[in-house]
Amino acid sequence: MMQPISGTPARPPGEGQTAPSVAGEQPLSTQQRTVLERLITRLISLTQQQSAEVWAGMKHDLGVKSDTPLLSRHFPAAEQNLTQRLSVAQQNHANRQVLSQLTELLSQGEQSPGRQ
Repeated sequence: MMQPISGTPARPPGEGQTAPSVAGEQPLSTQQRTVLERLITRLISLTQQQSAEVWAGMKHDLGVKSDTPLLSRHFPAAEQNLTQRLSVAQQNHANRQVLSQLTELLSQGEQSPGRQ
């Protein structure tokens, strides 16, 4: 009788090794992917970046090759990376709005009568 190789679970005949046995090696779950996609959607609404550019930048920051799919073990770092990027983008957006308002007020002040 044959014994399975040490460390690998026995599989019924016909079942390949398509599904990794380690939880962290699983692909992103639908819920995880949705969380990341929502963060990316919010991020691109505040920046000039495209979705693919954000995905690529995040993978680069995580040290994941561009042609390698994200796995569930990457999710916590990916979520943190996107949350940090979103926070920076929100602050930059707020700063641009204040700068725009100040510029508008300055131009109104220069046009007001009585200024010398």
